[in-house]
Amino acid sequence: MANKITAAIFDLDGTLIDSMPIWNDLSFNFLTARGITPKPDLRDRVSTMFLRESSQYVVDEYSLDCTADDVLEFMHEQIDNFYINLVPPKEDVIPFLEKLKKAGIKMCVATATERRLAVPALEHNGMLGYFDEIFTCAELGVSKRDPLIFEKALQFLGTEKQETYVFEDSFHAVETAAKADFPVAAVYDESAASKEKEIRELCKVFFYKYAELDEYFDI
Repeated sequence: MANKITAAIFDLDGTLIDSMPIWNDLSFNFLTARGITPKPDLRDRVSTMFLRESSQYVVDEYSLDCTADDVLEFMHEQIDNFYINLVPPKEDVIPFLEKLKKAGIKMCVATATERRLAVPALEHNGMLGYFDEIFTCAELGVSKRDPLIFEKALQFLGTEKQETYVFEDSFHAVETAAKADFPVAAVYDESAASKEKEIRELCKVFFYKYAELDEYFDI
């Protein structure tokens, strides 16, 4: 049976754009650019670190003749170039957004990514025009462990919560939205593969490709 949807709140990274690999490769790329072979466990080591933490870790672990600020500058250049020029969309997402738009479904973005990166990433992929507003964690002063960003988006959309789906890929964001009583549509992303079971238990629908949603929603 198809489910009614009147509005959608989309995460950005791993949900609208296929951007998660860049974050895992920043330290790796810095070392290889300097002719240094990274240790096999590098990506796992830095996966839960903030950029500054991982920058300092790389300097210390590999006894580099540079500072953490030098590593951080390289990382920011890589990130900026990727978001502005290279980041691809998630598979099938643009046709799905087009269907929502034609059906009159209101849409906005709620992301932990800074606006200066979110806007060009969406624009680069021809998606910016689908969304009426972008909400960022930085501008609200909260992380996605706090439901405020979803509540602010809902207030802007002016729709009923039970018909306003949150599209997410990461476990902690899915958990936050679900605990705040939002219906969640969770898209698979390799970065959250280890939490697939837990995500499935929290969301209303779990999918691998947006084309799978044609029969789920009443649009």
